Amino acid sequence: LSWLCAAQQPDGHWTQNAFPDGRPYWSGVQLDEVALPVLLAAVLEVEATDPAVAPMVRQAIRFLISNGPSSAQDRWEENAGTNTFTLATVIAALVAAGPWLETADAAYARSLADYWSERIEDWLYVHAGELCAGRAIAGYYVRMGRTDQAFDACGRVDVRNHIDVSVSADQLISGDFLALVRFGLRSPHDRRIVDTVTLIDELLAVELPTGVAYRRYSFDGYGEHADGSPFDGTGIGRPWPLLAGERGHYAAQAGHDPARYLDSMAAMAGPGGLLPEQVWDGEPMPDRFLAPGHPTGSAMPLAWAHAEFAKLATHGWRQRPIEQLAVVADHFAAGAPAPRWHWRVDLPFTAVPAGREVLIEHGEPFVLHLGGRTVTATSLGGDRYGVPIPPDGLPMAFELCTADGHVLAQGTVSVAADE
Repeated sequence: LSWLCAAQQPDGHWTQNAFPDGRPYWSGVQLDEVALPVLLAAVLEVEATDPAVAPMVRQAIRFLISNGPSSAQDRWEENAGTNTFTLATVIAALVAAGPWLETADAAYARSLADYWSERIEDWLYVHAGELCAGRAIAGYYVRMGRTDQAFDACGRVDVRNHIDVSVSADQLISGDFLALVRFGLRSPHDRRIVDTVTLIDELLAVELPTGVAYRRYSFDGYGEHADGSPFDGTGIGRPWPLLAGERGHYAAQAGHDPARYLDSMAAMAGPGGLLPEQVWDGEPMPDRFLAPGHPTGSAMPLAWAHAEFAKLATHGWRQRPIEQLAVVADHFAAGAPAPRWHWRVDLPFTAVPAGREVLIEHGEPFVLHLGGRTVTATSLGGDRYGVPIPPDGLPMAFELCTADGHVLAQGTVSVAADE
């Protein structure tokens, strides 16, 4: 945690990766990497007055608020957009950061967390999608989505590690949605979760002589070629022991025995008990030292996989994932009142459920021209300014302008018709 405090960038984020002395290596930005240090501080129960940690948390939360919910990269360092794993970590951090924030900042962060949580299914869940055909499921979470329109219009997603390949977003699934349960945002028994687990067990799980492992996502191209030759920018996605651990965490949270997944991870270790990034799932190739269920030429040891193994091994006596904080799980389990919706220039909407307050907000001071009157935005805490619109103020048309009259955006918001 001290290293993270020292390596944080001035604007509050951490670089995609870095040298041990903190110098950046690659320059990508992943919002989960901004949220996880906040959650680490909360897990360690660091004092709210800690002179190093408190400013780190505040800067990280400002960055998440200003740049979320869409991330420039997902956790696999490949695609921009919304992602369930990323959103789960970000939302959990916004709630968990309360002790380090001023009262107004904490209230705003919780409000935004509640709003983003309610929109997860709008952005990343598809009803009666193409993969439902022939299966007894009503829908499923997808790997990537957009935030500027409903999922069914989000189009195609580029599949990295292939040449000029893209697929319809509703065909691209992963196990990333399991984080919604792991961090306490959704119940393990939620029908949407259960249906998507059924789907990944069928389409991404690979049964091997050493146990079960999971591919990162459908159409993955990160791994050795069919002939066993090394990944060279393209290839075939191979199963990850790490992801068996994530599936094991879900099994434990759903009340099942996770031993199968822990045993699989242990059996997939290489010489000296080192866990690999990926294991081989093709025919044996002794000349390339490739055997089904055993390490490929991928990174070994993968520290991330070792951490996942250790965390799953402790689940039995903890009775929860180490990342799941009571303050987060209790907040969402309590069924908070219907959250207000946050309208932003870069994240607009045109309709809200009945009875919702709408907060027109921006990162700079502004004035709102609304129905023949002008309202000056007030500070929401931190770097945000806003104008709340009560439910009886809808429908409305408005113009958001800078103090000197420059028009930033125009919008309309009405009450959505009942489905």
